[in-house]
Amino acid sequence: MNAVAQLVALSQSFQIESMSADTVAAARRAVLDSLGCAIAAIGCEPVRVAGPLIHGGSDRATVIGEAGISTLERAVLLNGILLRYLDMMDVYWAKDVCHPSENVPVALASVETIGGSGARLIEAVVAGYEAQMRLTHAVSLQRMGMHHVTAGGIVAPLVIGKAWQLDAGVMAHAVALGGCRQFTVHAMSKNNLSMAKAIGYAWSSMDSILAVRLAQSGFTGPTHFLDWLTGEGPLKESYDPEALTRSAAPLIEKTSFKQFPVQFELQTPNEVAIRLHAKLTGAPIRRVEIAVPPITAKRTADPSKFKPANRETADHSLPVTVAMSLLDGKLTAAQFEHGRWADVDVTELVSRTEVISEERLATDYPQGRPARLTVELANGEKFVEFQEVPYGDATRPMDDGAVEQKFLANVVDVIGTARAAAIIETVGRLERLTHITELTRLLGVA
Repeated sequence: MNAVAQLVALSQSFQIESMSADTVAAARRAVLDSLGCAIAAIGCEPVRVAGPLIHGGSDRATVIGEAGISTLERAVLLNGILLRYLDMMDVYWAKDVCHPSENVPVALASVETIGGSGARLIEAVVAGYEAQMRLTHAVSLQRMGMHHVTAGGIVAPLVIGKAWQLDAGVMAHAVALGGCRQFTVHAMSKNNLSMAKAIGYAWSSMDSILAVRLAQSGFTGPTHFLDWLTGEGPLKESYDPEALTRSAAPLIEKTSFKQFPVQFELQTPNEVAIRLHAKLTGAPIRRVEIAVPPITAKRTADPSKFKPANRETADHSLPVTVAMSLLDGKLTAAQFEHGRWADVDVTELVSRTEVISEERLATDYPQGRPARLTVELANGEKFVEFQEVPYGDATRPMDDGAVEQKFLANVVDVIGTARAAAIIETVGRLERLTHITELTRLLGVA
């Protein structure tokens, strides 16, 4: 059985009747957290730009924050942008990093188009999470210069196929057509970032709808493409063939949630910085030193991150986000939307910040996201704080109550308390919903 067939068989194996209570609960948390991130971004600039440009077929689905009903293509693209824009979605990593919640908008819209149930949504979400998370164990797309959203062309057809209950042969060709088409270069997230950060996975997912429709009509694809990449091709050295078939509890139970709307490696240093803010009591800061593993320094503290040109770069900047947290004692989406990252006191503190690339942190905490902050005040007093992993990490997990609180914090100002509570209640009984429109009708009008 080739790699594509293995992925198809994996996705088809998930049935609500055989899922544990823990897996179903993890799926509900994933859906609620994803909806919160998306609702909080209603009205963001990338959606304002892209929305009028996207049309599509006759399948109908809800765009979060819009009145009425739209096309499947618009729902997948725009809801995917909304989810990604604030950088608050969940995260998982092995050989590569990924944000498996980017499959939730695909599953939600696909299930809605066929009048599916909440149980069908859970099955499609779990299948998408499992396929994408296993791919991070199987291969490193980064090592061949590709961004992790490349996986969208492989995984989104599986999610759509699972939602629509397509047969294995159709799904295999859909994965082949989408997967060999949707490669995205890693330069998308290097140096000064752009709006492309928000659209990468969503765009691949939208294009995957066509791959599925082509396969349904008998169009064939190179179902061997993953075997070529991992055999003769550029993924040969990093490939773990057992990762796609290794028996284990569904990986959706091991996803990590974010506290703050910033890149995943910045969660720990900003948690530490907010703790330090309470101790500093507003005293002038002379110098800040941030020690992180080399890979974190490389990704989040290159020269462009010390002088970000836009919001997209600022929320991936270690020195800028830590300065905001130290000065304000919080790190929220509103700060980024209001340009706090460009204020004089933030930029001046960034100029007094040094990022230390410390190999020992990587070797001593290989499964963590460690950070050590040293803050020296103008009067010579010094504070040092260390944290191995942030709250929300799979090893320090958020429970249902914490995920609900994050959801409320994200959405109440956008949709009000009553509708927010209704969404929480509806997601709380997701597996018992006869029709998913009971949920989607709560998402339409901002």
